[in-house]
Amino acid sequence: MKRLLRSTLLWLAATFIPCYSLFAIPYSLNGSPTETSVAGFFPLAESGRTTYNFNTGWRFLRGDVPGGAAAVDFDDSRWEQVSAPHSVELEPAEASGNRNYQGPCWYRKTFVVPAETAGKRLFVHFEAVMGKQSVYVNGRLATTHMGGFLPITVSLTDAGVQAGDTCVVALRADNSDDITYPPGKTQYTMDFAYHGGMYRDVWLIAKSAVAITDAILANRVAGGGVFVHYDEISERSAKVYVDTEVENTSDRAQTVTVETTLRDATGAVVRRLSSRLSLAAGAAATANQQTTVRNPQLWSPESPYLYRVETRIKQGSHCIDGGATRIGIRLCEFRGSEGFYLNGCKYEQLIGANRHQDFAVVGNALPNSGQWRDAKRLRDAGCRIVRTAHYPQDAAFMDACDELGLFVIVATPGWQFWND
Repeated sequence: MKRLLRSTLLWLAATFIPCYSLFAIPYSLNGSPTETSVAGFFPLAESGRTTYNFNTGWRFLRGDVPGGAAAVDFDDSRWEQVSAPHSVELEPAEASGNRNYQGPCWYRKTFVVPAETAGKRLFVHFEAVMGKQSVYVNGRLATTHMGGFLPITVSLTDAGVQAGDTCVVALRADNSDDITYPPGKTQYTMDFAYHGGMYRDVWLIAKSAVAITDAILANRVAGGGVFVHYDEISERSAKVYVDTEVENTSDRAQTVTVETTLRDATGAVVRRLSSRLSLAAGAAATANQQTTVRNPQLWSPESPYLYRVETRIKQGSHCIDGGATRIGIRLCEFRGSEGFYLNGCKYEQLIGANRHQDFAVVGNALPNSGQWRDAKRLRDAGCRIVRTAHYPQDAAFMDACDELGLFVIVATPGWQFWND
């Protein structure tokens, strides 16, 4: 009943909720709100990019529809009204062994695109939907996706949607057993289930025609978006490299400045870097920047120090796109029989656990606050490392591990196909 009431109140409040307002906010150890990342970035004020919470206002049907339910004029008025994160059904406390629902389901959302997005490119970003998915925009297939653990980004602009338009996004998902998407095993033989549904957050993103690329859509190894890496790390200094890919989707050449600001945990500026990029129409290019941080605060489970990389794409003095990335500078080494070394010192307490993403009753549909709580419980229990069994997990959980001091081993779904 509480879940139903919350969904109803959210629907009545608004269809669009700016990312900084109404959603579950976890709290850090000192009681202050932590940030929630969106499609790889923490929102940056006055960046030129607008992100809306797109979780509310969905219509849902468990099952299939003869001929499909993608058409704009399809009548979904009798469907259940739900909000993401959403599970196709309420589960028992232990739902392994083929007891969960397996099969197709549909989600539909009708909305008016905010007028303030005029001139922007529009995307819907699903953090994850279980199984196999087909996404339709105004009745036409926009994309398909296989697998239930990684994001799906759909361009509304490429589908002809503009500010002020009434738009229908429809999604068909199917969590049935299928060897063609990972993990690939039948659920009856597993100790966990592919709980169906739109079980992570959904976002509407509006960004400029010249903007940082989406790492998923870019589909480049160690490329797309903002990629931060390090070299020559010690207590005296560390080299930090920031690679930022920018795409020009306009119909004319553009010249922009990529401004990168590295801040410490207090917000003080450590370094500010600037690079110019000249982009032909339809072209993408990467700004490769580097700096040396003197006497860096190195990340460890005992001292999970996070710097902040702020990326701004500018035309003149005007910021047209941007976002922030939290980073921990650290040196990890396995020295054979000597064991594991962290930041040049032997690390004896690498103790941890496996963590599945599901939870009693709600299946996989655990909100960001629950993700953060699980990370804190693991840390409070003495863990210094966690293996995400057996798949990539919610960005909120990964962010919490960075913040609370947990190493993460991200398991590859379908690991059983890689060896005997």
